[in-house]
Amino acid sequence: LNRSGSTHFNRPSAILVLCRCAGSCRLAMLHRLSQTCLGRRCQGAALARGCARVLASSGGVECRRGLSTGAPTQLLKTEMVDGVAVVTMLGPEGQFPWGTRVFEHRINPLLMEQVHSALDAAEREGAQAVVVAGEGKFFCNGMDLQYISANVSESTKIQTDAEELLSRILTFKVPTVAALNGHFTAAGAMLGLAFDVRVMASDSKSLFFVPGIDIGLVYSPGMTELMKAKMPQPLWNDVLCFGKHYRFAELHQHGVVNAAPPSSQLVSKAIEIAGELKAKGKDAKTRETLHGIKRHLYREAVASLGRDVEDMGFASGTWDPTGRAAKS
Repeated sequence: LNRSGSTHFNRPSAILVLCRCAGSCRLAMLHRLSQTCLGRRCQGAALARGCARVLASSGGVECRRGLSTGAPTQLLKTEMVDGVAVVTMLGPEGQFPWGTRVFEHRINPLLMEQVHSALDAAEREGAQAVVVAGEGKFFCNGMDLQYISANVSESTKIQTDAEELLSRILTFKVPTVAALNGHFTAAGAMLGLAFDVRVMASDSKSLFFVPGIDIGLVYSPGMTELMKAKMPQPLWNDVLCFGKHYRFAELHQHGVVNAAPPSSQLVSKAIEIAGELKAKGKDAKTRETLHGIKRHLYREAVASLGRDVEDMGFASGTWDPTGRAAKS
C-alpha cells in the first residue's frame, strides 16, 4: 500500500481490507477520496480500537452507520512554489471516529503517515526547502490523547513513531520552515521546534507550552533533548518542569520564533524565508552535507529520539475525555 498522504503528487488508491471492530464491522472498501465503512455498526470504543487502525493504515474512513463524524481523509495538501514544497495541514470542521477534532492537527497514526508522505513527495520532486503551515487556530495541539486512550496497548509504538517523525524533520536534508498559524503545544510544541526556522505572526494570540506536569506525562529523553537543543537554557525549567504558557512576544524575545510578520503575511513570509535558504538544499551533495551537519548539531536528540522508547505514563495520564488537562 502506497502512503496515502494527500499531496498533488500522489494518485488515489483503493483496497479491500478486513476491519475488526469487536466483530461488528465485516468489510470496508477504502478509497482516498470516498470512504464508507460498510457493516452493521461501528461505534464507541470498539470503533476507536478497530476502525482507527484501518484509518491509520489506509488514509481514512468515514463510518456512516452508527457514527457520522464528517472527518475527511485528506489532512494535508502539498504544492510546489518555485522549488519550495509548501505543506498545509488542513483545518476543516468535523472529528475523527474516536472524538478528536480534526482541526487541532493532533499527532496520530493518520497524520504522521500523511506528513511522511508529504516529505517523501518533497524529496521526489527535488524540493530545495520545505514550509509547513496549518489552517485555523492550531498548528498542532500535541499527541492525539483520545486516540491513545482507546489504544493504550499501542501507546509506546505511537510514541516511537512520533519521535521518528520529529527526528526526520529535525535532520531533514533541506531547510525547513514552520509557519506557526496557531497554538503549538505539548508534542505539537516539539513539532514546531523541530524545524530550522519558525515564523509566527506578530499579532498572534496563540500559545506555546508543554503540559507534561499537568497531564501526568514524563516526556522521553529524546523529546527532552530536542526541546533543550531548540530553546535557550533560561526557558528549560519553566517550559519542561512547570508548563508555563508563552505567547509571541516572549518567544520572539528568546529566539524561539525567528520572524514576525503580520498574520496576513504569515505563509508568504515563511515561503520567502524558505526561498532565501534554497541554496542550502540545491543539490544532492549539499543536501547530504546539511543532513550530516544537523545530525551532529542535534546529536543528543538524534541519538535518543525513537530509540528504546519507554512508556511516558499514558495509561495513568490525568487528562479529560477531550485530551485536555483534567480540572481538579
